[in-house]
Amino acid sequence: MENSDKSRKSVRTRGKKNDNVEMDALEKTCVSGTSAQTPQQVVSRYKKILRHFSKGGTMSAAFKRVGVDRNTVAVNAPIAELYIAAPDKFKDLLKNHSSQVKLSAFATQCAATINDNSAIEDRIKALKASGKLLPLKRK
Repeated sequence: MENSDKSRKSVRTRGKKNDNVEMDALEKTCVSGTSAQTPQQVVSRYKKILRHFSKGGTMSAAFKRVGVDRNTVAVNAPIAELYIAAPDKFKDLLKNHSSQVKLSAFATQCAATINDNSAIEDRIKALKASGKLLPLKRK
């Protein structure tokens, strides 16, 4: 009896150690440390998060996996939403965008374009409902 209790105990201990090793490796892969500098990088990052989320995970897990904060994605989401829902409008806005302008200002322009055009707004709502866009809500 005592031998079987010891073997069970050591197995449990090893299991915990292995779990910690897996978590450490996961945490190291989650931290990317790069920030998006251009609207194209924002769209690419949004698509990565969408891909991880659509595989059946949660949004918070997808954000961790890509290594970006939820608020950062929510602030820059109009850029990617406009790119996916209305590429022609996005190209028009992108022509006027310069690298000296912050991405948050460009995101505000995209959000204004979305709000001004009800057809684009309806298309974005439909894409969110079908799972082709992240279901982020604006205040």
